[in-house]
Amino acid sequence: MQAKSILKPGDVFVIRTSGDSAEAIQLGEALQGKPNLDNHVAGMHHWDGDIPWGLEGKPGGVGWVDMRSYIGHPMAWNNCNQPNRTDPQRYLVASDAQKMLGTKYDWEAIGGDTLEALHVKLFHLTWPHGLVPGEVVCSSYWDYLYAIVGWNRPTPGDERMCEPADWTNFIINNNYHVTLEAMS
Repeated sequence: MQAKSILKPGDVFVIRTSGDSAEAIQLGEALQGKPNLDNHVAGMHHWDGDIPWGLEGKPGGVGWVDMRSYIGHPMAWNNCNQPNRTDPQRYLVASDAQKMLGTKYDWEAIGGDTLEALHVKLFHLTWPHGLVPGEVVCSSYWDYLYAIVGWNRPTPGDERMCEPADWTNFIINNNYHVTLEAMS
């Protein structure tokens, strides 16, 4: 299917990227018994002509991403087929996502994920109820945004510790993925 007719604000992509940190994330997911198919999450914000712009959490903070390389990628999953998401909700999610531009990376949660991968649970990391998080990782960022509008999401009540594999499980187990044609 052509992405422009399907992909809307708030749709999430779970993808496999390369590099040492990507491999470490996948190893941690495997050690927890989660699928290690991916290591990054980005969400759709808007179309600018034929360019799909998304937002993602990354070590430099929340920022923009041209999502063309994610669309149609053989190692990408999306939730474009997830029901019960209205256009007004989608635009609220996109607006809230944009308000979080520059939000710092949550290194403490990465440490918590690492400990959980080693089956060590020293503490439970949560965000203060009702407050916008001051730090996020790619997967927790979108889990938090979904929580705001009450959409189904991978880790209800545990958004801060959401990992890319949680999104993958959520998408696959609910049959939300739509195969999209690659974009150049």
